[in-house]
Amino acid sequence: MPTQKERNAETRRRLLSAAREVFAEKGYAHAGVADVVKRAARAHGSFYLHFANKEAVLQALLEDAMARMSLELKALWRWDEEPESGVRKTVRRFIEVYGDDRDLWLLLDQCGSVESAFKKLSDQWFQQLATSILHGIASAEPSALMPGLDPEVLACVLAGMLSDGTRAFYQENPSWSADEFADELSTIWSLTLGYDRVSASPAGHV
Repeated sequence: MPTQKERNAETRRRLLSAAREVFAEKGYAHAGVADVVKRAARAHGSFYLHFANKEAVLQALLEDAMARMSLELKALWRWDEEPESGVRKTVRRFIEVYGDDRDLWLLLDQCGSVESAFKKLSDQWFQQLATSILHGIASAEPSALMPGLDPEVLACVLAGMLSDGTRAFYQENPSWSADEFADELSTIWSLTLGYDRVSASPAGHV
């Protein structure tokens, strides 16, 4: 028989799943707590045992999506292979994982433009992504980076290119595939990072 802790965890999971479905169907602005608890088949009062309001539900969903992406980033940019290949795998995997949670990332973009709490969350995520990229750049041989480029600035540029480009890819539904998009983006990264000019793979990973 499930323990109280297990029952609470299951209720929270069902509320989060229901909220994601409701947000996708009705839009975040038009969704309400009543819609969420009805979809989750839970008592109205149980919602407030786990979340203060619908903003808290969305924040929890977004934090889960960020945690999933962070786990992927830790396993990327492996230098036991050619650096160009590592970059492409990094970019391609980011696009894939983003696609799995595209509804949440697009909600973050929308809510971040009007609500300060989500703007702060968006900024934190961007800084985390840029920091991961900076660690990858720092692991490279000094000769790999194009002369005159500031690694911190470059990391922010590449992070913006990756996150904004991927968001636009899913929003605009272009005729080209995710693989074609990944090829183009990773080529730009490799050229900027100078991996077309080095033969040795940098040691370490993000």
